Amino acid sequence: MLETAREVLAGEEAWVVGGAVRDELLGRELVDLDIAVQDPERAARAYAKRSGGAPFPLSERFGAWRVALEDGRTVDFTPLTEPVEDDLATRDFTLNAIARPLAGGDAVDPFGGEEDLRAGRLRAVRESVFEDDPLRLLRAVRLEDELDLRLDEGTERLVREHAALVRRPAATGGSTSSACSSRSAGRSPTASTASTRPTTAS
Repeated sequence: MLETAREVLAGEEAWVVGGAVRDELLGRELVDLDIAVQDPERAARAYAKRSGGAPFPLSERFGAWRVALEDGRTVDFTPLTEPVEDDLATRDFTLNAIARPLAGGDAVDPFGGEEDLRAGRLRAVRESVFEDDPLRLLRAVRLEDELDLRLDEGTERLVREHAALVRRPAATGGSTSSACSSRSAGRSPTASTASTRPTTAS
């Protein structure tokens, strides 16, 4: 998956983001790949042509595209916010707010997600994470169980304070993260629509 993406996007700025970086750090098999790139549609169509997968838009509003592969794996392409740190700032948990250049190089980890992974800690990127997208409350529970993590004190407090929000959808009708996949580390709908790029995980 990664090699095909590198071939298709050679010479372009592209970042592996979110759950794919997290799973790589955990030594888990790469089942789904998330790539932030300038032109998601063009990238998805090029990847599909090379891999034999099926490309389709995940969200016309947010500009995300997916390529479904025959073996059940998926590759998501989302609009790149520059600098990439701004993209990561809109994500849910620190362990999902890590990016690595697709072509290779050091990871960008502005919120200490790798350290949290080593400590087995699930920590929110910011105070508004659950207000931005209440579905993240469910994702917190899933990640705790799936990755054997524990909520840090501040995030546990946020979960308790905002537990009732899970009964309503995100205010903007769904974030990129919700549109992309329940496993991905999506962006905040508020932050995404407020950025200067065209409207565009988790």
